[in-house]
Amino acid sequence: MRLDDIRQEQALYIRRRARLSRAIRAVLLLVLAAALCAANALGNRYFEVTVYQMQSSRVREGFRIALLSDLHNQEYGAGNYGLIEAVRQARPDLILLAGDMVNQDEEDLHVVLDLCGGLKRIAPVFYILGNHEGVLLYEKGGGDGGEALDTQLIQLGIPVLYSGCEELVIHGNPVTLGVFPWPASQAEELDPAEVQRLEGGSGFRIMASHYPSIFYETLFDADADLAVAGHYHGGQVRLPFVGGLYHVDDGLFPRYSGGQYALGRAQLVVSRGLGGHTWVPRVNNRPELVMIDVLPSGKEG
Repeated sequence: MRLDDIRQEQALYIRRRARLSRAIRAVLLLVLAAALCAANALGNRYFEVTVYQMQSSRVREGFRIALLSDLHNQEYGAGNYGLIEAVRQARPDLILLAGDMVNQDEEDLHVVLDLCGGLKRIAPVFYILGNHEGVLLYEKGGGDGGEALDTQLIQLGIPVLYSGCEELVIHGNPVTLGVFPWPASQAEELDPAEVQRLEGGSGFRIMASHYPSIFYETLFDADADLAVAGHYHGGQVRLPFVGGLYHVDDGLFPRYSGGQYALGRAQLVVSRGLGGHTWVPRVNNRPELVMIDVLPSGKEG
């Protein structure tokens, strides 16, 4: 065989090996991507419990708050037994539902009513309205083709907080819970008198809203201790060292997509939510049940 023929054979062999190597790498990448998608989808079928801590000089004895948001009719077991049991085991003293527990395009309310029926046996529950509840209540007449969602919740013994302040006592601590149910785009709806009432509370002060954006500027410097919100679903896709990627209200990299943040005077805790209402899957962003431990100043949990 001539030298040129040998060289051509070797070149063909090298090209075949290179094509085979590229094909194997492509198949491996596809298998890896499929495995990651499957693992992500499987992981999103379960929630995790996130515990945050804060200290306050307005607290004499510590207490725990459970924060649930953005369930969107998701069920973790029959009657949401898995979620109810996780809350029970966490032993909260107060349970806040921060809105969008339902879907605006689903009038069957049994999921949220079953959940609230279980939660009220654990600790006092307060329901704060989100945008999906707003559509059901004010545009579609309530849900189930019969009594409105808020009416059914109240009949169940669940206080529905539309706005304004509630005075509570938890383990001997006076607590003022202020509800401000507007996003930043509707900040003009906020009643300054209710902010003053919150700030005039003698004890621990909580600001609650479905929308994190109300804390960007409008309530950033309010004299409170804790603020809670949801709505952003963790930014749907969580990027390492960056946080949430996107929400339609706020665009790319929403400021408070999920976690604990320092406001002017208060600590803000934003839940990443327990469900979803979009075709975009959660990525690196498992649903979460939030617990907030409020401790006296100088005391570690």
